[in-house]
Amino acid sequence: MAGETLRRLGALEWLKLSAGSHPDRGHLQVPYVGWRFAEPSGEKLQTIEDAVRTTPTQVDWRVDTSRRNWLLAPARILGNGANPAASPAFDERVEAATRDQGFCAQALSDLDAIMRTLGELTAVQEDPHGD
Repeated sequence: MAGETLRRLGALEWLKLSAGSHPDRGHLQVPYVGWRFAEPSGEKLQTIEDAVRTTPTQVDWRVDTSRRNWLLAPARILGNGANPAASPAFDERVEAATRDQGFCAQALSDLDAIMRTLGELTAVQEDPHGD
């Protein structure tokens, strides 16, 4: 659903989604979405930030645009500073958060809700008069 919803804002050059159960281990993964628009814009970013801001969530979420690829992720796995999604610290934070399966379940529910809100916002942009 995330890729389809983001594509409504514009063509994607790249997409990575972490969500649901780990294919080998069976535990829930920490959900996040990374992507790169072919033509990023402030308007696209504002729409995504509006969806995050207006969706009731159980955990805090952030949109990181500090790198070429944008990232929507729980704040818990993002660092501070100029590049909050930098590895290897990012990978270490994801690993630590994965051990909290309650957090993963809440964040997964949140991501679905954020994507639903984003889908509603993009539908309004495509047809502002409801025609």
